Amino acid sequence: MKKKKKFFKAIIFLMVCLCIGFFIGFISDVFFNDAINTYMEKTNLFALPSFFLLFIIGYLIQIIIHEGGHLIFGLISGYSFVSFRVGSFTIINDNGKLKRKKFNIPGTGGQCLMMPPELKNGTFPFILYNLGGVIVNLVASILGILIARNVNSPFNFIWFVFSISGIFGVLTNGIPMKIGGIANDAYNILSMLKDKDTRQGFYIQLRVNGLQSQGIRIKDMPLDTFEVKDSSDLSNPLNTALRLMEFNWHLDNMDFENGKKSLDTLLPYLDKIIPVYRNEINCERIFLELVEDCDKDFIDNLYNKNLKKYIKIAKFMINKTRILMAYEAFYNDDKHKAMEYYKKIYKLADKYPIKGEADMELMLADWIKEKINC
Repeated sequence: MKKKKKFFKAIIFLMVCLCIGFFIGFISDVFFNDAINTYMEKTNLFALPSFFLLFIIGYLIQIIIHEGGHLIFGLISGYSFVSFRVGSFTIINDNGKLKRKKFNIPGTGGQCLMMPPELKNGTFPFILYNLGGVIVNLVASILGILIARNVNSPFNFIWFVFSISGIFGVLTNGIPMKIGGIANDAYNILSMLKDKDTRQGFYIQLRVNGLQSQGIRIKDMPLDTFEVKDSSDLSNPLNTALRLMEFNWHLDNMDFENGKKSLDTLLPYLDKIIPVYRNEINCERIFLELVEDCDKDFIDNLYNKNLKKYIKIAKFMINKTRILMAYEAFYNDDKHKAMEYYKKIYKLADKYPIKGEADMELMLADWIKEKINC
């Protein structure tokens, strides 16, 4: 059954890619045939490499536009600005002042996070906020097509590639799907329309992030904030996120035993959980093992090549440095190396966009330092 599911998912993904390719080819032929032919005649051998270079640049610009769309439509929907990220470059709202920070999530090019408005009759606006990026990408692509079609300019081919990259973004975010295991905007909207619990999970996730960004610790929030119904599917990304928040609540209270229980409830779903959350779960399982029994066979089994690569890529996520500190302290018994990571944690905390989480990590780093100095 698992093989059949993977096969059908691969077929669906292939069909979506073919549809995207066909649509882009159709747009190119209808609107940009002359511009493409002129460009190919002038550039000849270097046409394809320069096209891909322009496409990458255009797509990076479209990512910024996409996140700007979430910001615009979020503000229209009553949300307040929390943070805006492209790559690891992050701008946050710090008591009304914009400050630059560093943060990244592997598998994502950017992210605009906002604080949702207070619930009204148990509901909140979520469609426009999620769809805002697609809408603005579409508008930008249409403008690019109109300029390239109606303005006689040597830059028409650049406008063409810019529009194609935007259409690619519209299709990959506007058609419900998971890319690299991460749900896109349309998939999130569809999930929330179908399921009230998923909608609630999305709201709590944004709300908690907003509060932590203001400096509130997760331990100061009621534990039942992160409650997930027994009947809920914990492989759903929004439900997984809630359970991980519950784990962080226990971690912030230094309650490792109940933290482990929270993670253990996710283990039966591990194969279905999206890669970024699966890696987060395994990272924290390693941490709990390091600070308690330190079973090296258990740790070696989890700390494989893929997880090492993930930790390396997620270098601005402060909890990864805390795990590396614990690894050097308790697995390798290397106090000097552990203290190097300790100093790095303090440097990361200064640039970290989520104040409440940074304070928790500093507390844990200080606890590890005390433990190795005993």
